[in-house]
Amino acid sequence: MEVWRKTAAEASARSLTYINATNAVVEAIMAARQRYALASEDCRRFRPGVHPPPNAGQGASAGGDFVELAIDRIKRFSRFQAVLGNVFSLCAAPARIGLQVQGNAPWWRHRWQLHHADAARHAETALHCLHSAKSHGHAAVGVFHVMLRPPSPRALAHAWAPAAEQLLRRVMDDLAMAEAAVERMRPAIVAQFFDASMLLHG
Repeated sequence: MEVWRKTAAEASARSLTYINATNAVVEAIMAARQRYALASEDCRRFRPGVHPPPNAGQGASAGGDFVELAIDRIKRFSRFQAVLGNVFSLCAAPARIGLQVQGNAPWWRHRWQLHHADAARHAETALHCLHSAKSHGHAAVGVFHVMLRPPSPRALAHAWAPAAEQLLRRVMDDLAMAEAAVERMRPAIVAQFFDASMLLHG
């Protein structure tokens, strides 16, 4: 029994390490937003007769790299959550750790399941928003390529700049929603750890 309890406790404790992982995701999102903001400024600089610089829109491409980084980190957390759910459910089964069906144990188990699901759901929301940001960002990069394509970059840049800026606004909205979802992950992660501690140790 004690071996099962210890394994469940160790699995639960590892979940707290993902608090730092959520901080890293937010940092990547913020870095992406800064790059996309620079690309938006490039759009606003395009005026009739103004020749766009060759590096215009470079921020949109750089922002995509940080979005990919955030996606990878969220996916890593989601995989861990799936494994944690399986390990904890197996190891913390009442029969394995000597819990009685009476008392508060079923209530704490139910709370753990709810908070575990909450963390996974918020991660899925963040991932969805990040993929949307990636898609809109990729489209914006494509528009910049059109804007800078010869033979008439001045006319094209002026005509296409509003489309690029609109796409970049969508990227920024997507990133804001992704960041909000990541922020909601943190209390759910802490809560599932607390619930597990109460279930295992009382």
